[in-house]
Amino acid sequence: MARSAPAFSSFTAGEISPRLEGRIDIDKYREGLSNLTNMVVMPHGGATRRPGTEFLGQVKDNSVKTRLIPFQFKTTDTYILEFGDQVMRVYRNGLQVLDATDKSITGITQANPGVVTSSSHGFSDGDEIYIDSVGGMTELNVRNYLVANSTTNTFTLQDLHGNDIDTTNFTTYTSGGTATEIFNVATPYAAADLFDLRFAQSADTMYIVHPSYDIRTLTRTDHNAWTFSTLSITGTPSPSLSGSDNRPSVVTFFEQRLVFANTNNNPQTIWFSKNGDYSNFTVGTADDDALIYTIAAN
Repeated sequence: MARSAPAFSSFTAGEISPRLEGRIDIDKYREGLSNLTNMVVMPHGGATRRPGTEFLGQVKDNSVKTRLIPFQFKTTDTYILEFGDQVMRVYRNGLQVLDATDKSITGITQANPGVVTSSSHGFSDGDEIYIDSVGGMTELNVRNYLVANSTTNTFTLQDLHGNDIDTTNFTTYTSGGTATEIFNVATPYAAADLFDLRFAQSADTMYIVHPSYDIRTLTRTDHNAWTFSTLSITGTPSPSLSGSDNRPSVVTFFEQRLVFANTNNNPQTIWFSKNGDYSNFTVGTADDDALIYTIAAN
């Protein structure tokens, strides 16, 4: 005697409910689905449209891996930090953040490549700049370029792949225009280490750790003013939090304390700062003194 087919068949990754074999008489048939496309299932039930992506700009160096890290100063002031090989750039409101100083353009030739005149511009070959508000030769506006053949007062333009910009057939330049460098700041982090960085943020300061680098803070004072500094620790925590194999691998905040853990020498030790004093790791008997614990288990 042949067996009857089961009401529920097997299902594969990507399905959020088993396929119902013709059981239209049960409620689950009307509530379930076998395939979900371009939607995200919510933990509390239901589904929503998946978020999309948007091209905001080319990374500094696409020959190496780049990591994007969020930075939220407040709900209305958020950033995307682009970490590349020993460099960081910033995005805000869907745009690349520019340097604070615009350089005035006073002339652009129709040539191959076109020569841009900007008195004492200060750019170097390879710098990435953004050009806007050029009169006449508007074909150059609202785009990023690489600086080439720079002299004290002139330079030529290349696209982001290193090809010269031929302005021979562009509209004649009339007046105005600005060239502004894409804001970037040097970092100590090599591309190979970017995806092992761990971070925790409080207000306008982010704490960044990696077992091969000293603990650093990244501080924001303006959209185009960011500073990396080595964290200066008060007190002499034992075990140590500095030097080879003593640098933490993870960081977080807990009850108004900055917490580090997992150095190569002490993988099961956790360091808690003094309450409300994130750089102070002086251990004592007061309720708000720093704490150091070693987990006695695997």
